[in-house]
Amino acid sequence: MIRIIIPTQKEFSEYKEECKTLYESVQTQICDPNSFDFICNNTFFYLFLNDNKLIGAIYYFTDTDGKLYLNGFAKRKMHFLCLECLKKSLTWFKGRIYAEAQNRASALCLLRCGFKRIQKNTFCFQ
Repeated sequence: MIRIIIPTQKEFSEYKEECKTLYESVQTQICDPNSFDFICNNTFFYLFLNDNKLIGAIYYFTDTDGKLYLNGFAKRKMHFLCLECLKKSLTWFKGRIYAEAQNRASALCLLRCGFKRIQKNTFCFQ
């Protein structure tokens, strides 16, 4: 069963260090220069668990162009669960959502969730 935790929930502290370590290990691959604390405090941040085990996180933010973007990170070999988490989170927002995929696995995940490629690494969901 997939559970979702946000940073303001007390339970978040149980997973914070593990999630932070995962984020920092993939930070250059997802092209986010911000600190873990910054994304937890300044985005719509959702941590996903499966049977109390960390899957990863998805966070939404408005970029300087005023568009809603998403980014995320997950443990390896969690593709199916990542798809389920992303599909669920897409129902929480209205309008267009943009994402940039820096690798093939991310691009496939976005495409399988209904995103359309609008540029080489940029995708849009409506």
